[in-house]
Amino acid sequence: MPLPPLRSGSRQALAALAALFGAFAGCETVRHDTAPSAQPRSAEAAPAPAIAPATSPGKHATRRDYYVLYHDFELDKSDPLFAELDALPEQVFGELKLPPSNAIVQVFLFDTQERYERYMRAKYRNLPNRRAYFIAEPRAGGADELKIFTWMGDHLATDLRHELTHALLRGVLKEVPLWLDEGLAGYFELPPAQDGVNPQHLDALRRSAFQPDLARLEKFTQVAQMEKPEYREAWAWVHLMLRSGPNAKKVLHDYLQALRTDPNPGPLLPRLRDALGEPEQALVDHLASVEPPKPRGRSRAAGPK
Repeated sequence: MPLPPLRSGSRQALAALAALFGAFAGCETVRHDTAPSAQPRSAEAAPAPAIAPATSPGKHATRRDYYVLYHDFELDKSDPLFAELDALPEQVFGELKLPPSNAIVQVFLFDTQERYERYMRAKYRNLPNRRAYFIAEPRAGGADELKIFTWMGDHLATDLRHELTHALLRGVLKEVPLWLDEGLAGYFELPPAQDGVNPQHLDALRRSAFQPDLARLEKFTQVAQMEKPEYREAWAWVHLMLRSGPNAKKVLHDYLQALRTDPNPGPLLPRLRDALGEPEQALVDHLASVEPPKPRGRSRAAGPK
């Protein structure tokens, strides 16, 4: 079911937005390598100087309502990013009709990519190189420790919103299916003014012969099974449920309520069929009707003074 062609004005607007929000293409937490390939050292080269042990940031701790930011440099606490992140739980829990979480998220913010990657290689040596990670570490006799690791890159604002959404959901739900977890994080990684519209995803889906297949997405249990097209589709299903009308929204709300007590409430697709009749066609029609937001500037991210 290919999408109808874009009107020329919409296509131009989407192209401009895709350029402005290019960071969104790499926001998926554990899918995009960012480290440059290592260059072999010549046999004649002098021995490399000793490298300091990899340590996590901890010189400063900036406490906010639901997270603690650990960093080794001074931050400008008046940066708009902090207000944006402070408002994220209300946005997430409000739109999803979930109770607030009391969990505190630990955010470790490295000053450089090199230091971040060196630490991750030492601490989590089996993980591939990624721009940011959310990790829930089991704790004996208590709730998981919720940790986010990232660095001061150009995509920091998007990455923090994405990873913090994962952490917020983990704090109130027993489990979240992989596709839904990533779809929700992809939806809430966008500033509220975007109304959940990811212009790059929208443009890519409209340009392709998109064939929605939620049944296929719901079978995925490993991150490696999902590539860019699957992340786009996951975002699209979430946007359909939250922005197309009350019937689809109620399906999502009811499903999330079930996940509060049941880690495996079954597939969501049959519920969407009951509510929408033909969910795949409903998604195609919905994407064709979405208006891309107007391009606007945004803060890069909180950074060292």
